[in-house]
Order: sequence, then structure tokens, then C-alpha cells
Amino acid sequence: MKIICIKKDKKHTVKVSFDNGKEFNFDIDYWNGLCLRENDEIDDDTLKFHLNESDYVRAKSRGMWFLEKADYSEKTLYEKIVAGGISHTAAARAVARIKELGLINDQKFASRLAARLSETNVSKREAYVKLMNKGIPKEVIKETLDETEFDEGEQIKAVIEKKYRAKMDTKENIQKVYAALIRKGFSYSAVSEAIRKYTKEIENNEEY
Repeated sequence: MKIICIKKDKKHTVKVSFDNGKEFNFDIDYWNGLCLRENDEIDDDTLKFHLNESDYVRAKSRGMWFLEKADYSEKTLYEKIVAGGISHTAAARAVARIKELGLINDQKFASRLAARLSETNVSKREAYVKLMNKGIPKEVIKETLDETEFDEGEQIKAVIEKKYRAKMDTKENIQKVYAALIRKGFSYSAVSEAIRKYTKEIENNEEY
């Protein structure tokens, strides 16, 4: 095939047109490194190789860009890269390379997220679901949550203070608060004990 046109397409890509009517986008830095010009010939196998390598370069660049903005698990970073129109193969290669460089680590990611969730009074059960949704492997989640402190009593008390304090006035409302806390993933025993202590504190304060 003969190259008939090379045109900058987007900020980081060039569009290369061939005499058979086909057009392909390449990462601009990768393409410039090939030193190919209009009227140069390229065979199908070589073209396919360069397209795959260009896609891989783009995948790595996007992955690094995402990591500059936020923290990601391996799975979520892979999904973000693929969502940009990059092939699954290139995205997988890029994530593997980024992991090899030590720039992503599911164990460390899970530990940081679990600690934040505990501090914001998310139950251990709900934290498990959130970590699963981030694509963290089950065995890593279990190990992480076992190592993270989740004081259900203090967490429930903090949630009541923040969201349900005004609703702790009647038995009916207290039952609604009880149900809401259970839905948040706190255990039945912990919720019952926390509500018992909280209502007792209210009663003691009212006596004075």
C-alpha cells in the first residue's frame, strides 16, 4: 500500500490515508518516530504491527494521564482506557506495564479506599461492596478489610448524630432509623446496642 496523505487529526493523533481508500489513526509521537512520508510503501503485516504498537502507546499515555488525576484499581483503569476507543489488547498491555512500574497496586488502592470508607462511617459490609465495584479481587478485599479497623458502635453513633438525631424522638421513628442503619450494612446486634446506648444518653440528658 502507498501512503497518499498524512494529516494531523486530533491533538495526539494523525490520520494516515492509503491508496486503497483506507484510513488509520496513529499516535502522533509513535508515527513521527517511524519517519514515514507520503508516497512511501508499507505492507499489510507491517501496517498491522505499527497500528498495534501505536494503540499500545496511546493506551499507556491515557493510563498515565488518568493516574495523574485520580487513584484507580487495575480493573477501573483498564475500563477507562478502553472507554476512549482503545483496543482491549492494548489496554491490557498498558495496565500490565503500568503495574510493572509500580504505579498501580490493587492492595494499596484497596487499603487507602477502605481507610477512607471507615473514616466516613461506611459499614464494613458496604465497604466490601464498594471495593468489589472497583474491581478489587475478593481475596484482596477480605485481607484488606480484616486489616482495617471498623468500629461499628462509633460509626453508627456518628451516623445517628449526623443524619438521624432529630428522628430519635418516638418509638416509630427509632424503628425507621434502625431499618435505615441495617440497610447501610451495619450488623443487627451493633445497631441494636448503639441505639440502646444513644436513647439512654438522651433520657439521661433530659433528666437534667
